Amino acid sequence: MTQTVVILGAGWAGLPLAHKLLKYTRPKTDLKVVLVTPNSNFFWNVAATRGLIPGEIPDGKLFLPIAPGFNRYPAGAFELVLGRAEGIDETANTVRVITNAGAAQDITYNQLVIATGSRISSGLPLKPIGSDQQTLDAWHALQQRVGEARSIVVAGAGPTGVEVAGELAAKYGRTKSITLIASGSKPLVSNAQDEASGSGGGKLNPSVLAAVDSDLQQLGVRLIRNARVIKEERHQDAEQAPATTAGPHPPRQTHKLILSDGSVLEADCYLPLFGVEVNTSFVPAHLLDERGNVRQDASLRAAGSRNGNIWALGDVGDTEPKQLTVTDAQVIHVAAALDVVLAGKEGAPVPVYTPEKKTMLFLALGRKFATGQIGGWKLWRFLVAWVKGRKLFVDTAEAYVGGTRLRHAAM
Repeated sequence: MTQTVVILGAGWAGLPLAHKLLKYTRPKTDLKVVLVTPNSNFFWNVAATRGLIPGEIPDGKLFLPIAPGFNRYPAGAFELVLGRAEGIDETANTVRVITNAGAAQDITYNQLVIATGSRISSGLPLKPIGSDQQTLDAWHALQQRVGEARSIVVAGAGPTGVEVAGELAAKYGRTKSITLIASGSKPLVSNAQDEASGSGGGKLNPSVLAAVDSDLQQLGVRLIRNARVIKEERHQDAEQAPATTAGPHPPRQTHKLILSDGSVLEADCYLPLFGVEVNTSFVPAHLLDERGNVRQDASLRAAGSRNGNIWALGDVGDTEPKQLTVTDAQVIHVAAALDVVLAGKEGAPVPVYTPEKKTMLFLALGRKFATGQIGGWKLWRFLVAWVKGRKLFVDTAEAYVGGTRLRHAAM
């Protein structure tokens, strides 16, 4: 009898898991994988920090079609459903999906994997925000705002905010005013204890923090420390933005930002890059913690699931920080665990996941400025610039989306 694994989400976690199950588990047992996503294209958003600059990275390098990579598997082994989950019925082992066409569809599963990821709280499209067209429209609008702006304020000095500010400054130099607002005393430092953590939960090396601070200032980024944006007001500038071949633009929109220290900033473009929300609104409440994360057991199953056949993978879970650097390890583990459940001997133990304890951080501030850390060791600038800063891994995107490799491991 065919067993069905339904994977919700085709991002950095769900997409490679589908390929691993079809490549390694399906030859051992009669298996069908159903991948549910509102997007027919994979957004290579690890490069979005540079891609938001007009002309830097073409759409074709950032948005890659998902379906062709599955053509090599046997007919009937895989189904791509374009839509989003609306609810889970644990008694019936079904998930309700609303397709992009608006139809409701109940899909029966033997095993269900929740890998729907997260989004930036402000809704900025550095992650998918809806269908392909919705994401593309928002992406192009963001690129236009960045290109036309004379002054840009980035709020949130975590890794994404730091990279965006660095990329903008590396591109535009001092032809645009670039400001980064940090809630702590330094970029990457945000909590009340003035500490900074990388993936794995370890502390960042003080020399890494100093290097990031220094690099941003060398690039011309204005740093505002120990402050947060508490209010944003939008106004229409009387001056029109430059006309294009499509005709004149409407008046510029300017942003008045009131900060927690009482100061006021004005900017043509405001990028709030703080706060992350997980995409779990469809998950039964008893499976979630107070922040909306899926509570995971030691094997990355959803703790408290009625039949023990629901798994959580990537940003939706509560086991590890929401960092891309840990995703490969989780994908490899869940694929192995599902292999045991689906094709292993009856009663075989499901492997336990070991969270990554080693601090990992790789920051690219344009093509030349970069820093990073593995464990307690600061990485050389030229090494991170060579590995990440040159191309932001865009040259590996086709292989990743096609299912022939993980980010930093073999498929």
